Amino acid sequence: MNTSLRMMKTECRRAFGSRLFAAALVAGLALALAHLVTIAVPYGTGDVWEVWRGGAKGAYPFSVYNTWMGGENSSAFTTLYYFLLPLLACVPFADSGYTDLKSGYAAQMISRAGRSAYCAAKVLAVALSAGTVVLVPLVVNFLGTLLFVPLLPPEAAAGTFFVGPSAAFADVFYGAPLVYCGLFALLTFCVAGIIACLCVALAPVMPNRFLVLVTPFLLCTAASFVLAGSGLAGYAPTEVLMPAPRFDVQPAVVAVAYGLIAGAEAVAIARHARTFEAL
Repeated sequence: MNTSLRMMKTECRRAFGSRLFAAALVAGLALALAHLVTIAVPYGTGDVWEVWRGGAKGAYPFSVYNTWMGGENSSAFTTLYYFLLPLLACVPFADSGYTDLKSGYAAQMISRAGRSAYCAAKVLAVALSAGTVVLVPLVVNFLGTLLFVPLLPPEAAAGTFFVGPSAAFADVFYGAPLVYCGLFALLTFCVAGIIACLCVALAPVMPNRFLVLVTPFLLCTAASFVLAGSGLAGYAPTEVLMPAPRFDVQPAVVAVAYGLIAGAEAVAIARHARTFEAL
């Protein structure tokens, strides 16, 4: 095994084996299970929803696609999960770049494997741990909802599904809903990684570990407030990841915007790597 692969294996082991990764995962799963208990279980078993379940009086029965955490946008646990998502993504390992610099660990690893190998392994581990910790609770919630609510195809005429006809990929949602969920799972994984890697880019210029950890969350929250009420509200990180969108967005704009952010992070990390001795 070459040096780069060993470095990647070491960093991923540090990321996925940390207590912070476990804590963030438990927090996300707690919100996912709370949503399951308060939304999916009552829909699937409660007497008040019996008419909807049976399709009586012309009502289209509730489906997994408008019941799971990603399929509705009005419950408190859904709102809280997506609000906290940037923080959950950063908690597992995103601040390790800062702690490695301050402890001297980074200098040791760079002397052994080189700056490029260390930085690539760090970015990979941070991005994978961030994507995993935010995606697993959503998958668990979706599968748990399947135990109580049928996997009926979404019906636009029912008026109970949160994906409007002008929403991004609406044709995919009503034609191949599992593919639609897969697209948003991939988007969530990638954006969570981009958010967490911002910590790596900022680590050399931040005064303390706490600021490294919370800055992406604060920036995402600020973006939501600044964009709220404008035509760009749907592009805030806490909005763009929701499969049940509150606002219409253009997929090309999302790809370009977050691609530019990822590119800026890559440039910053590469620059810090080249000037490591001066940090």
